[in-house]
Amino acid sequence: MKKLIYLTLGLLIIGFTSCKDDEPIEPGKKNSGTEASSASMDFTINHTVGDQDFITGTQYIVGDNDKATFSRYAYLLGSFYLTTQEGTEVVLDSQYALIEAHNGMTTFTLTDVPFGTYTSIGFSVGLDSETNHGNPNQYDNDHPLNSNNNSLHWGWTSGYIFTAIEGKDMEGNESISFHLAGAQNKTDFVLATEFTHGEAGSEVILEYDIAEMFTAPSTYSFAIDGHTTHSVSDPVTTKLFGNMVDVFSLTSATSK
Repeated sequence: MKKLIYLTLGLLIIGFTSCKDDEPIEPGKKNSGTEASSASMDFTINHTVGDQDFITGTQYIVGDNDKATFSRYAYLLGSFYLTTQEGTEVVLDSQYALIEAHNGMTTFTLTDVPFGTYTSIGFSVGLDSETNHGNPNQYDNDHPLNSNNNSLHWGWTSGYIFTAIEGKDMEGNESISFHLAGAQNKTDFVLATEFTHGEAGSEVILEYDIAEMFTAPSTYSFAIDGHTTHSVSDPVTTKLFGNMVDVFSLTSATSK
């Protein structure tokens, strides 16, 4: 009788232990009871126009000596990844950022970034084709890709506007409105660095030079090239996306 009781108790203990082992693992945990293996990475993007800080409504000289003010400068970032010292790309899936330089919305955070030492940061202005033509209603109200939140969506067929630049040509006394889109125009960036991302997380500071959009490699002229585009493939769109490749530079990437 005692043997039967001991056997029953033993089975109950084994069953209880098995149940505890099957408990779900929290995000950022290697397994139950161990320390986190990932942390957040905070980004700040400082916007300039050449050697001047960007301020909404301020007049700047851009492109072919054009005088312009900007009332809106917004864009979408995605396709984030980090490269390890071994050359492995750590892809940070389904994380996006909405930047609105005109109203000071220039910071964002990437979550669940694995610990490690990284040698480059990669991302894109714009979205892949599947995301670009996906349902914007699937996202929460404050999500970067929610169309009511970003005001950068043309519809399911045309997808998202990747960059919206609005303002005024002061000499020509005409409005400027460049809505740049098209999955084929998704522009990728890779910024070299070296930093260690640990328990306290890390901080990345980038610079975005608006002047580059109108300067290199092709000088843009409002009078010659035009004041507007709402196309994915016209000459204005092609020229501005071609100039976009040099807008970003890395100021710093450091552990907290």
